[in-house]
Amino acid sequence: MLKPKKLKISIIITLAIILTGGFYVFKMFFPTGPILDPVPNPISDKTRTNKQAEEAQLKPNYLRNLYFGDLHVHTSLSMDAYIGGTIANPDDAYKFARGEAIEIFGKQMKIERPLDFSAVTDHAEAMGEMLTIQNPEEPAHKAYAPRMFRAIHEPDEPIHSVYNPDIPVNIDTSNQLQLFEYALEQIGRDDRKHPAFFRGYTTTAKAWDIILDAAEKHYHPGKFTTFAGFEWSLFIGRSHLHRNIIFRDMMVPDYPLSSFELKHEEALWNWLQQITDDGATAMAIPHNSNLSDGGAFSSRDNNGNPMSKEYAKLRQDFEPLVEIHQSKGSSEVHAAFWKNDEFSGFENYAHPPPLENNYVRWALKKGLEHEQTYGVNPFKFGLIGSTDTHTATPGKVEEHSNTGNNAMADLFPEARATQRRPLNESFQVYEVVNPGGMVAVWAEENSRGYLFDALMRKECYATSGWGFQFGFFGGGGFQKHYKSDQNLLKDGYKNGVPMGSDLDSENTQNIEFLIWAKKDSIGANLDRIQVIKGWHKDRQLHEKIFNVSLSDGRVVNDDGTVPDNGATVNLETGEWSRDKGAEELFIVWQDEEFDPEAKAFYYVRVIEIPTASWQLWDQIRYGTQYPDHISMTVRERAWSSPIWYSP
Repeated sequence: MLKPKKLKISIIITLAIILTGGFYVFKMFFPTGPILDPVPNPISDKTRTNKQAEEAQLKPNYLRNLYFGDLHVHTSLSMDAYIGGTIANPDDAYKFARGEAIEIFGKQMKIERPLDFSAVTDHAEAMGEMLTIQNPEEPAHKAYAPRMFRAIHEPDEPIHSVYNPDIPVNIDTSNQLQLFEYALEQIGRDDRKHPAFFRGYTTTAKAWDIILDAAEKHYHPGKFTTFAGFEWSLFIGRSHLHRNIIFRDMMVPDYPLSSFELKHEEALWNWLQQITDDGATAMAIPHNSNLSDGGAFSSRDNNGNPMSKEYAKLRQDFEPLVEIHQSKGSSEVHAAFWKNDEFSGFENYAHPPPLENNYVRWALKKGLEHEQTYGVNPFKFGLIGSTDTHTATPGKVEEHSNTGNNAMADLFPEARATQRRPLNESFQVYEVVNPGGMVAVWAEENSRGYLFDALMRKECYATSGWGFQFGFFGGGGFQKHYKSDQNLLKDGYKNGVPMGSDLDSENTQNIEFLIWAKKDSIGANLDRIQVIKGWHKDRQLHEKIFNVSLSDGRVVNDDGTVPDNGATVNLETGEWSRDKGAEELFIVWQDEEFDPEAKAFYYVRVIEIPTASWQLWDQIRYGTQYPDHISMTVRERAWSSPIWYSP
């Protein structure tokens, strides 16, 4: 038996050990932080594999080839995708884009047609934290917060879909929404910052290296192109003011900067200018302007002052494109404000109440006014689409696919029919999501340089699904008939300029537009070609829609309306009319109302005949019931980049 003195010493030692151990355990579970020590972030060539020999063997076609891709893709390195249940990584996403099957929630999935190019654009916000959560070798991996994130993927019992009982989902949905709402609240704060378990920018650099490694591994010039990229995601309250940053090559920073470091868009543009001066070539692509609460196309700078010429120039230099369509809705127009546009209700989703200045057509018009004021058009955007997939499935845009691009939110029919939208619980999922769109690029070859340069010159268009081919030229002296597509393109480039360009204003008496569209090989026929014109005259902004080419021999009525061609969709089978619409539409069109004194833009919208929506396919396959106000059909479409005219 120990003597009292020795017993006392033993107790003290034991308590010291317990307290010391408890302290270290507490530090492990609740690390102090975040670690924000400066880490050098130079621009350098991050090329992993030498593809110069392959690029040198390419044979550029100066009449251009058409390539389809997706420049908005999230994987498990994005916090919201991981919370949504996605564990597929950047390597998986590129495999999927190239046509390989990957496992999504226990099921093998494969795209119907491989893409020509893609970019993984995981959120820069918390990119390093996501690596910490998923990689056991990272410091703070065992902390309490990372454990909470991992717990989503570790339910007590496998969860199954009632429509797919053999597929274990393995997601703890009880904690999922709570954690998502907490993360969204933190990133939307004015004083947003990295969480306490953030172990420094070296972890961000490691995560960035994973993305770059995947891009290098899957880049095959002439066959499949990848781009280094990330998403800079600025939330102000509920406003989405996000940009996808796409690099031309592998001259990139050691790690991306997020809205934690670059607090507003001007800071982002200034950083892009800085890294450009240091050797990088990059662009920023705004998206989801439909959810921006009026902030996407602001006329004021971050301090609330009217924009300056310098502000407008920075934006024009680094934001040549805007994403007009994706899985969270269309940002072209909204039915509440464009009542004379019969197609304005397409994929409308907005924070209530919707705002007119959230939409791209409004911005294109406003840009003409700004150009008159500042001599620079800050909203001179080319148009693209993409998916914004949070399931690592780039290019999966088919309406008849039985899974969506929003991770668990629309993975199974019962989720799509009953679940509320995590981003805004005032909406059901079926009121919000769609499969998303893609970007089509007219480029000389399928390689980083040629594709990036084509995007910079805006020679591209957006689609709402797997797109059809179309071209759009402005100029004069075009032929009225062509023996081949090649002859058409040759004449287009010889006598005009392509989409995304400026018209020559010297011969304004003979300006005309050459427009040609061809249906997707396995898609529906085309209904019509429309030209949307916007112009600025006498300090007023105007717009008008012209139906310039119609299928089935129809002509525009005297009141400007278009007769219906009778195309239908069988609600029992999903089959659409095969004898209505046109496989190809062509027009050389002249604007009879052209005013040589007015600044203007023209863009083309091509509309398909109706086909079955994903809601109808759910109803046919699974008996899922949606409210009567939900349309069972969809009119897929494409939007060209504009052609501008200035006196």
